Amino acid sequence: MANKRIFQTLAVAAAVAPMAFFNTPALAADSVAKVGVFVPLTGENAENGQQIRKAVELYVDQYNKQDHRHKIELLVRDDRGEPKTATNIAREFAQDKDMIAAVGSFTSTAAMAAAPILDKAGIPQISPTSSHPDFTGLAKYAFRGTPTQSIEADRIADYVADVLGAKTVAIVYRQDDWGNSAANVFKKSFEAKGGTIVASEAVAPDTRDLRTLVTLLKEKNPDALYVAVHYASGAVLAQRLKAAGWDPDVITSTALYTHQLIDLAGDEAVEGWYVPAFFFAESTEPVVQNFVAAYKKAYDQTPNAFGAVGYDSIAMIGTALDDIDQTGAEGRKALGDKLFDVQVRGTTGAMKFDQHGDVDKTITWLKIEGGEFEPAN
Repeated sequence: MANKRIFQTLAVAAAVAPMAFFNTPALAADSVAKVGVFVPLTGENAENGQQIRKAVELYVDQYNKQDHRHKIELLVRDDRGEPKTATNIAREFAQDKDMIAAVGSFTSTAAMAAAPILDKAGIPQISPTSSHPDFTGLAKYAFRGTPTQSIEADRIADYVADVLGAKTVAIVYRQDDWGNSAANVFKKSFEAKGGTIVASEAVAPDTRDLRTLVTLLKEKNPDALYVAVHYASGAVLAQRLKAAGWDPDVITSTALYTHQLIDLAGDEAVEGWYVPAFFFAESTEPVVQNFVAAYKKAYDQTPNAFGAVGYDSIAMIGTALDDIDQTGAEGRKALGDKLFDVQVRGTTGAMKFDQHGDVDKTITWLKIEGGEFEPAN
């Protein structure tokens, strides 16, 4: 019955008014399941965090209009993607006896910082996008909505070697837990296939001048670049490559399936880039079309992959809640246990946590052509 309800929820394409920026309206205490959400609503990754926030609120609005065991109330906080801020928010959630679960954060670093605190309080945590392999090992009830870099970066290395035929690659990665993990897994996998890594360069999150880096990489003359950064740095890198007159094959992580990359860099700078994704907004799958239609109607905007996986992550909680008697602190253990059992046919594919709280999904390969993401041949 729970799965049937969630399929109905995913099919809803009715108009949904955008909800309050920080909190949803309070509901009757005896039927409320309070869920904390912490994502970057400002700062470097604000667009991605806002996508998750909007998608979660969209799902909750749909859910609360249907016949469910409990209503969901959200408490939304801005962690800016920063570990210290995420830690403080986790402490706030842990002290709230009405809190039953948490969704967040966007960055692996922030999600991992919050995990031990939420674990001590027994609060189940789903990070829609934390792909660092160590995240789910930090807590009994830590779950993720996206595959680990051990899976993602390995499959990207396969594509670069087997499909694109690259023999030499340079790596540009974000200097944090997530970026280090992506770079290390890609390097190991690509070299295992007989490829050569000619350079591996870290980029600090706030770096805005990459001219020296591009000059260095161009001198190495690799067949391809593997880029594991977020959209702000990705856009700067694209512009510097264009200014240098250098046009290697560029292959990104799933983090760059966002129109913010194209908008900031300009169409020509990212033309021909290969981008893997676990969600494609133009998919003909009904579950995707219904979600995209509802999101557009609510926010006059197309959802990206982060919004989609945020929607699927809160759907896992909503589905599990239908089998939970108690909410608040008394319901945390029951919800955490139930999350290992439920399955959702989501917008990003099948959502089913394994015994570690991890998921596996199929990559769709896209290519930027004419300012749009198109299926890669």
